[in-house]
Amino acid sequence: MRNDKIFFLLITLFILLGSCSKNEPFLKVGLVADPQYADKPTSGKRHYSETLWKLEEAIDTFNYYNIDFVQNLGDIIDVKWESFDAVLQIYDNLKPGIENHQLLGNHEFSIDSTHFKDILKRLSMPNHYYSYSKKGWRFIVLDATDYSYYSNALHGHNIQEIDLYFENTKGQSNSYRWNSAIGKAQQKWLKQELDCAHLMGQKVILFSHMPLRPQNDPHNLWNNHEIVKIIEQSSKVVAFINGHNHSGDYEFKNGIHYITVFGMVDTMISSYGILEFYEDKLVLKGFGNQKTLMLNY
Repeated sequence: MRNDKIFFLLITLFILLGSCSKNEPFLKVGLVADPQYADKPTSGKRHYSETLWKLEEAIDTFNYYNIDFVQNLGDIIDVKWESFDAVLQIYDNLKPGIENHQLLGNHEFSIDSTHFKDILKRLSMPNHYYSYSKKGWRFIVLDATDYSYYSNALHGHNIQEIDLYFENTKGQSNSYRWNSAIGKAQQKWLKQELDCAHLMGQKVILFSHMPLRPQNDPHNLWNNHEIVKIIEQSSKVVAFINGHNHSGDYEFKNGIHYITVFGMVDTMISSYGILEFYEDKLVLKGFGNQKTLMLNY
């Protein structure tokens, strides 16, 4: 009888431990969009110089929750090459082992063009666009500045091709020169990345500065429809996460979560998030102005 009780207790403990493990995220990712730091006064809703303390708060929170890595969504500065120094030294306070991934936004190019060739090195980026894998997931980092008027001194594309992308947006809500397009070479690479994820049985999240949806967002990529078509052809894409529109947004369309993270520069109470990965869902835990979202997959 005593042995039966011990056996019952052990089984109960095993079940409880299993239940607890399912309720704990197996991966945690810090998200920061549009800090846009500059040493200049507030203008409208944009609190440029206050970005530093807001970013410090975000880093402290990421350390407290012991996240796995940070994925920035572009525009960590507003203007001036020297602004990178003040911002990046704050990221140096991340705990050892917490990776910090950057991507290119339009304001990364609001600097003297003589520094364009040094941007990737300054941000510790392996390439303009790249990917990495963690715990059965593939994370694809896009270069939304690929074809644009402001970054072409770095990318070196034919200006007539840029003109064509822009002209194709005439009459649409995103027909602004501060937007941009993802070109054919990067699209080919993206398709290869999605094919690799399919072969390896990986789920996929894409990161970008510019959004793809909602359809009428004035901040969308010039050729957002082309990129939507590519990612919707993959059964592995769970979410597309971006910045650029400081007001934030969310849409679920054709099996994909499209998330625009609220811009940190546009608030005095900060804004950032932690994306938590569970076996059957993602939870974007919002801080400050960033809303919390439950994302089933």
